[in-house]
Amino acid sequence: MNFSTDTGIKYAELRKNQLDTCWQWLSSGLDWGPDDVVLDIGCGTGAYTKLLVDRGNIKSITGYDKSRDFIDVARQVNFEDGKTTYEVADATDTSTLKPEWKSAFTKAISIGVFQFIEDKKAFFKNVYMCLKPGTRNQLERLVIECGFSEVNVEEGGRYLYGNHNKEEFKNMIEVLFGQIQHIPPDRKQEFIEDAYQKLVEINHRDEKDRLCIKGLFWFLTAKK
Repeated sequence: MNFSTDTGIKYAELRKNQLDTCWQWLSSGLDWGPDDVVLDIGCGTGAYTKLLVDRGNIKSITGYDKSRDFIDVARQVNFEDGKTTYEVADATDTSTLKPEWKSAFTKAISIGVFQFIEDKKAFFKNVYMCLKPGTRNQLERLVIECGFSEVNVEEGGRYLYGNHNKEEFKNMIEVLFGQIQHIPPDRKQEFIEDAYQKLVEINHRDEKDRLCIKGLFWFLTAKK
């Protein structure tokens, strides 16, 4: 996916609406403490990276993303001196990862990224490389092949995107689906409107008339 800095700022604003739900995931799936040195893989604009700093009482967190525009935005809007570090890197390209990251982290998270990863085995191997022995991480099925043990997968319920109005939803569609950039400019808004109407058609509204999109998610933990 290709993003501009303007799109990154828009994406960062939209992410703020999801922080409470994300914290429910993170706090129920893993324990956090002052000794944790965390890696955030595919951190985007750093909203969830900064969330862990604010609510997790962690020592520090390093977020990386292959979009330089997103990292630029993260450094602008979600930076905390001494706690957050942001770098440009590709989760499936070992050569882009810093040598000092090897066995450096007590935990790693990756939220809303896995579905975009083509080489999943390379992804897991790189996560494994960055973790300290004896630590746990949120991963999926291929972790066993990469050396992890004690793999456990639990369905986490359903995530409700209920906090966005129509325009915010349409902005989210434009940001998340990079393929939209290939649609002729004079047809792009028509496509986004059609996509939004389809979401309305197949989902429901809650008691506050907020559109709620349901989607399964899982917690997967594994030990190095």
